[in-house]
Amino acid sequence: MAKITFYWKPKCSTCREVKDYLEGKGHELDLRDLDEYPPPRSLLETHIDAKNVKAYLNTRSNAYREHGLKEDPPTKKGAIELMMRDPNLIKRPISVSGKIAVFGNDPEVLKELEQL
Repeated sequence: MAKITFYWKPKCSTCREVKDYLEGKGHELDLRDLDEYPPPRSLLETHIDAKNVKAYLNTRSNAYREHGLKEDPPTKKGAIELMMRDPNLIKRPISVSGKIAVFGNDPEVLKELEQL
């Protein structure tokens, strides 16, 4: 089984839920706290879908509201710029293995990681 790079916030309940799920499936995780080790720009550029940027944003974060992103959604480039400055804007956790990156807790997409 491939090792999964896991970007998370330890106090985030969704992050803990996905971590427990992946570990329960026998995956080894390389844990990276988003505050200390945010994902590289290249990961965001590769995996964020320009047609659905909102799906990669943490819509519950204060930064999302402060930037008025609900009323004025950013482009992919703009979203990545904001995410690089404030990782709290990134939907979490991010589970990465090979060419697959899963943002958040999407059980159907997480199953793809089980194939690795």
